Amino acid sequence: MPGSLRYNAAKMLTIIKPVVEKGLQPVARLLKNVNPNTISLLGLVFPVLFFILVMKGHYAWALAGFIFIGVDLLDGLVARAANKVTAFGGFLDSTIDRFADFTVISVFGFAGIARWSIVVPLLLLSFLISYIRSRTELAAKNKLVAAVGLIERTERMMIVFIGLLLFMFFKSFHLWGFNIAELSLLLLSILSAYTVAQRIMFAYQKL
Repeated sequence: MPGSLRYNAAKMLTIIKPVVEKGLQPVARLLKNVNPNTISLLGLVFPVLFFILVMKGHYAWALAGFIFIGVDLLDGLVARAANKVTAFGGFLDSTIDRFADFTVISVFGFAGIARWSIVVPLLLLSFLISYIRSRTELAAKNKLVAAVGLIERTERMMIVFIGLLLFMFFKSFHLWGFNIAELSLLLLSILSAYTVAQRIMFAYQKL
């Protein structure tokens, strides 16, 4: 990918998370007396509801509730607002994020929306993105922040949301034998693979 195109794509994708966090700041201030770990644990509920609703074909309800999956951003904001940032809180948040990623992406396969040959590689790439970051930072003894690359979790969830939204309205649309949801997941896989490569290169250069 040419340098200018890579820069513009990264800028476009990484602008999403700051915007979402800014919108959640007032909520975080209201919840500053709530234990952030409690908010993290609530993050287990909404991906499961999303999974059930998609399995039952209630796509509109699933999408309406999808916004609450963003609770994983809220716990960190609350922790920082209340000065309650802890190592265990970060561990718990990351663990629940991996559960949510698996649940939200795998339902496309379980519900028959997308072929498993598309879903499984995307799951692997999603887990690799987070693993490579954590392993790089561990190897650097936390002297590095390895959040590099095109795709972070916020962008990944947004593309999944858009994929299901498009599928709900354009179920019959196919291109090259793929439905609109599969095309969205394939795009996400390409971007995720590129992010994995970026993080491996970052680790190679910095460690």
